[in-house]
Amino acid sequence: MTIFVGLIAISAAAQSSVEIVLAGHNQVPPVRSPGTGMVELTVEGDSLFVSGKFEDLREYYLGASIHFGRANETGNQIYRLTAELNEEKTGGVFKPEENRFELREAQKEALRNGRMYINIRSNRNRSGEIRGQIPPLSF
Repeated sequence: MTIFVGLIAISAAAQSSVEIVLAGHNQVPPVRSPGTGMVELTVEGDSLFVSGKFEDLREYYLGASIHFGRANETGNQIYRLTAELNEEKTGGVFKPEENRFELREAQKEALRNGRMYINIRSNRNRSGEIRGQIPPLSF
């Protein structure tokens, strides 16, 4: 059985998923960028899975990560994401089998309270070019 609540799908198997839009205007401070992305985040038991894609960064990709922090805040990095990059290195994909992370209690609490975000950095925007806030999850 699956119940849909906004962007969040909650299933009877204690799994929760959400899609997150990545854009420059979500950065702190906002960044003018043609870059965009869409990431699906899934919590299943004590595991966090990340899949999705991004494209059109202004310069080549430097890295992607999940951080502690509310919207309009910056915070410490928790997990480093692994991306398969396109030929220009300005876009790529995240595969869930390469982006599986163990969740501790503090991280679960942050996910339940919407206190995490995804950040993608480029050579031009080393602090972050596109970002997406992870909304509160129920699991």
